[in-house]
Amino acid sequence: MKIFLLILSLCLAVPLAAQPPKAASKPDPKPKTTLKRHPDGRNLGIPYSAVRTSESTWRGMENGKVVIYRTTAFGYAKLTEEENAKIQRMIDGKPDQSTEVREGLSVEERDGKLHFSRVSPFGDFKYVKDKSELTPSEKALWERSQAKGETKK
Repeated sequence: MKIFLLILSLCLAVPLAAQPPKAASKPDPKPKTTLKRHPDGRNLGIPYSAVRTSESTWRGMENGKVVIYRTTAFGYAKLTEEENAKIQRMIDGKPDQSTEVREGLSVEERDGKLHFSRVSPFGDFKYVKDKSELTPSEKALWERSQAKGETKK
């Protein structure tokens, strides 16, 4: 009987002893550091003399030249007026179209349509377009080929 009570008390004591100790309370998290700003809300990298022109843009002078400070996801960018105008056109959905002509691209006029061909590593790539549907780079190629007299009719 004594052995039975001994085994019974051990069976009851083992689960109580196996409980994990209670976790110590976590220290208070460090307070988040706030980004230092000017009183009007601009980042510290933007000069105080700059004038706010829109929600995320400031205009200022640096070395006698107009500089635009634009807020981005990674901080701010310092741009010239031309660079800022180009970026704004891209944001508005009207990017500048390149008039640069690719190497290896040629054009011929047949049956009132323009036949373009381009050499690629996978063989010749050919396509046909009307004169009214040309991109700026295709127009430049067409005008250049007309000036040289390369087109075949």
